[in-house]
Amino acid sequence: MSMKFFRTIIKVCETKSTMDLAKKLFEAIEPPFIVVADIQKAGRGQHGKVWHSPEGGLWFTEAMEITTPLGLSTYISIPIMRVLKKYLKSVKLKWPNDILVERKKIAGILIEIKGSTAFIGIGINVENKVPDQIKNTAISIDEKTKLDKSKIFNEIIEEQENLNNIFLERGFRHFKEEYKKNLIFINKEVVIKTDQIIKGIAKDITDNGELIVENSKGKTTISWGTVISYK
Repeated sequence: MSMKFFRTIIKVCETKSTMDLAKKLFEAIEPPFIVVADIQKAGRGQHGKVWHSPEGGLWFTEAMEITTPLGLSTYISIPIMRVLKKYLKSVKLKWPNDILVERKKIAGILIEIKGSTAFIGIGINVENKVPDQIKNTAISIDEKTKLDKSKIFNEIIEEQENLNNIFLERGFRHFKEEYKKNLIFINKEVVIKTDQIIKGIAKDITDNGELIVENSKGKTTISWGTVISYK
């Protein structure tokens, strides 16, 4: 794999969190770089939720310099979605950056910003078993087809090699229509928790990856939040 964007890939057998390790390595390694782990002992998702990260899954964090964080979380789902679509049916996006298969989460993204550096944590269920307690909301590639996690990783990074500079130069707006086309609940009813509960019809995505929801009070532009339910 020839890399023009990411200069360094660090692979470890086990770590608490690739996000935390990437932040430590940032003190000595110039981004852009990637940290990959076979196992995360304390992986985390959005809002501090535990992310089950056993062997067989794909767990990595990318460190890259950005000009603005706007639209980054929605953009990052695009290369992952493109690769998974080659092997799986019914791949969809759930705003802002979850990737779903058959309405179940197969990949998630966590972004933390430090100055002008973005740390992008990506978790994809590949050959790992999904715990029984979340089987109704999560799925693994292994349940649908046999794929090697190294193959998936290489293809995602190769896809990003072509796209990162486009995002950095043009922003999320370049990917907005593709994102919107693959959004699982576009023109459908959603319930979103921000600092309040917002219920309405998901109508559109802004150039910065915000979700526009319409209800009897009018249109609301939502820049962050958790989708509680959708139809």
